[in-house]
Amino acid sequence: MSFPFAKSDSIISSVPPQTIPILIILVSIVGFTIIVERLVYYWRLKSIPQDHFRRVRELAREGKWDDAKDVLSQEVQSPAAVLLRMAFDLKRRGVSFWEEDIRQEGFRQIYLMERYLTGLGTIATIAPLLGVLGTVIGIVRSFAEGAGTQGAEVGISEALITTAMGLAIAIPAYIFYNVFTRMKEEKITEMENVTDLVLPHLNR
Repeated sequence: MSFPFAKSDSIISSVPPQTIPILIILVSIVGFTIIVERLVYYWRLKSIPQDHFRRVRELAREGKWDDAKDVLSQEVQSPAAVLLRMAFDLKRRGVSFWEEDIRQEGFRQIYLMERYLTGLGTIATIAPLLGVLGTVIGIVRSFAEGAGTQGAEVGISEALITTAMGLAIAIPAYIFYNVFTRMKEEKITEMENVTDLVLPHLNR
């Protein structure tokens, strides 16, 4: 079945001009969903206040695990706070090999921070490529239909629209990907610094 405005039966002419824009819209929906989910996730990761952290170190040095855990209220949801609360709880219960549990929890927290970032980076990469694909198809369609025809006008319009749509999706996706990557690195650094300063006291 050929495109209504087509003069030829080529494959390009048989592809509806709205195909690539629809693909880009679907990709944009996925990207927008990821951005919103990651914004909410990282917004909830409140860092440990410095005064609370100093108090936690003092209590850990004194072996007051319950008090140290209480200082890290549930409102502080950073990966570092999650690890410390888990460490104090395991130490209080006298669990052996608690270091391995903490290490596994650390890996889990990193996974949670990295979740969906690969998908967002992929969207930032393929969105302009889809735009270029739509541009190529549109230009080929315009040549196939012949100058001055309605099909040629549709092809040129398709080429311009898909290019703009691809860039409109790729630019914010790339920006948010870099922002989330930076936030992830900051949280990982905090997690490493906090555990290095506090966990050694639990071995005493």
